[in-house]
Amino acid sequence: MKIVLFEDSKYNNFYPISRMHSVGEIRTGRYTQKERAIREFGAQVMLYSGRGGFGDPIEKSNDTLFLNARLKEFRGVGDLEYGTCIMNRGEIIAYRFDKILSEDEIGKLNILKREIPLYEFIWDILEDLESRLTEDLKEESSMGQILGPIDESAHIENRDMIFIGKDVKIENCVFLDASKGPIYIDNYSIIRANTVIEGPAYIGEGCLIKCGSFLNTVAIGKVTKLSGEIEESIFQGYANKQHFGFLGHSYIGEWVNLGAGTTNSDLKNNYSAIRVYPEGREYKTGMQFLGLIMGDHCKTAINTSFNTGTIVGPFSNIFGRDFPPKYLPPFSWWGGDFKEYSLEKAIKTARILMMRRDIKMDNAYLERIKQLFLTTKGLREKVNKGGNFGAEVL
Repeated sequence: MKIVLFEDSKYNNFYPISRMHSVGEIRTGRYTQKERAIREFGAQVMLYSGRGGFGDPIEKSNDTLFLNARLKEFRGVGDLEYGTCIMNRGEIIAYRFDKILSEDEIGKLNILKREIPLYEFIWDILEDLESRLTEDLKEESSMGQILGPIDESAHIENRDMIFIGKDVKIENCVFLDASKGPIYIDNYSIIRANTVIEGPAYIGEGCLIKCGSFLNTVAIGKVTKLSGEIEESIFQGYANKQHFGFLGHSYIGEWVNLGAGTTNSDLKNNYSAIRVYPEGREYKTGMQFLGLIMGDHCKTAINTSFNTGTIVGPFSNIFGRDFPPKYLPPFSWWGGDFKEYSLEKAIKTARILMMRRDIKMDNAYLERIKQLFLTTKGLREKVNKGGNFGAEVL
């Protein structure tokens, strides 16, 4: 049986991260959704998207299990019989057939109704982060293993809930506190001196956590360099926040560089629930804590400050003394006023940045960037004409 994660029509609820990634590639804790499905089924997992340039080519097969990429949990759907579909409140959870089906075709299958939850919005992933990370890491059979060198002055609390991978370096006076949740530090990472990490926390392969940092409830993708105070946040991977500054209840995409002193607010002064304005639409998140959600290939200058619930589209450059708007579309150049960032310059910079990590931009990725620029031109035109994408600042 083949396994396919499919995007449904709500992929845009996961902007700006899903602007450059399919929903199945989004990190939801230690794992991306695809990695989570591989772990559950022990099989190859493919991604399907109706968007051009996303996902894998899916060929007709004798038996394929199609799973909604927004599933919070993949357990309990693997035993689905051929020709059967699971639905929850009108939404397709999973079906088993030999090919991708339209909604009308799916309606002709044998329908089972089950209460199986889906992620609805990108900020739902942050809301679930602590419990999801704890569950992910407690299930690891390798917990309690220390495979890398630890300085004798470092302190470990609740050793049985800590994993340190091979060639990891833990420097002097590091404090790893797993009393409130497990900590997993993957291979080849470095934790510099005087850093405190409170669980639950996942630090991916090849990461660098610089001196004097404080991390609490974080899911950090591979080859990410961090410093400062970071809590309740996700880094998709391949990002830099190498200097001081606070980041809380935030989701940061790939190839992002946050300049020194970049800081976000994640709590309003009046303690009310936070509203967000992705692409001009207002949503009441119901969350008291929500920080910055930033797409791939964004850059901030030194001392950049973001308000609660700010959403920044991919390939944006932000600088200036004032708070930027609570929504900036892809390819924004904002320094107190708005300009469109040149596509050619964005591609050139992206190539240089990716090559610094020995990753060559392929044609498929290049086309994805070009399509993003074209399909979001209307959003930038609206901002340029003074369109209001939310002015809430309290």
